[in-house]
Amino acid sequence: MTRFFQGTDASSEQLYSDIENAPNRYFRKARRLTERMWSSCGQFVDADAPDRARKDDFYPVWWELYLAYALSGAGVPLVPTKDRPRDVGKGRPDLLTKNVPIWIEAVMPHAGTGPDALSEPPTEGVFSIPLDTFVLRLATAIQEKVTKLERYIKSGTISSTDSTVIAVSGGRLPFRFQEYPIPNIVRAVCGVGFVGVELNVEKRKRVGTYVEFRDHIQKKSNSPVPTDLFLRKESAHVSAVLYSSSDCVNYPRRPGAEFILVHNPNASVPLANNWLPVGCQYWIKDNQLLSGTAISRTVS
Repeated sequence: MTRFFQGTDASSEQLYSDIENAPNRYFRKARRLTERMWSSCGQFVDADAPDRARKDDFYPVWWELYLAYALSGAGVPLVPTKDRPRDVGKGRPDLLTKNVPIWIEAVMPHAGTGPDALSEPPTEGVFSIPLDTFVLRLATAIQEKVTKLERYIKSGTISSTDSTVIAVSGGRLPFRFQEYPIPNIVRAVCGVGFVGVELNVEKRKRVGTYVEFRDHIQKKSNSPVPTDLFLRKESAHVSAVLYSSSDCVNYPRRPGAEFILVHNPNASVPLANNWLPVGCQYWIKDNQLLSGTAISRTVS
């Protein structure tokens, strides 16, 4: 297999060029990982990945590679692109697992533009963390992929008996490391808001804890963006959402350890609870939000 970094030209995407030239240790780290992922898992993504990274946008390609690399390293077998069903000109999701077919559609949202955009925090002084704006970026990206997966099913690219996963990367969003008791990705699809606490003022003690219901976030234009996609029938064709906060420099020693998998309680084809052996998982069961670490398993 050819190397991922093949030489820059006038049309090279800037980040690709910076990583290829590696002027500092951070870019060198990014280059080593990317080359390692390409060598190990390049057969699972489209062969034009290096060209797309060089000419269009490095990060979405990097996210597809990282996703394949982390899943393979965790023992989730993938189908090489040459062995996957042809898309008959209508496109197909980014990855496909072996044995039990699970189609994975990757997306890496931007910080956005306009009044609802995320911006980097100031280097000095006090600032508020825009949690709702962050969730808004995730929910908008997921909704687009919900629609896209539905088109794949209608065109016959995906069988109605196959599971589907939307894999979302927060890798280029500001504030992506600011998670609270309920992760932002859970708040983007499960209709939940913040954790509330009931206090007995007279006794000065906590008497209860609850999670507020919140099915949308209001944009600056006052138009609502739904955050209860997994509570709606029209999203039943999506089995789960997978989330990662990693980027090409900031990632765990074991790729995938940061994964958060959120199961769709209304999925027409649910995922097995032990499908993903890394990270943590969330479910809604009996109107309760449940969480747990990944189930360990031995990979032969």
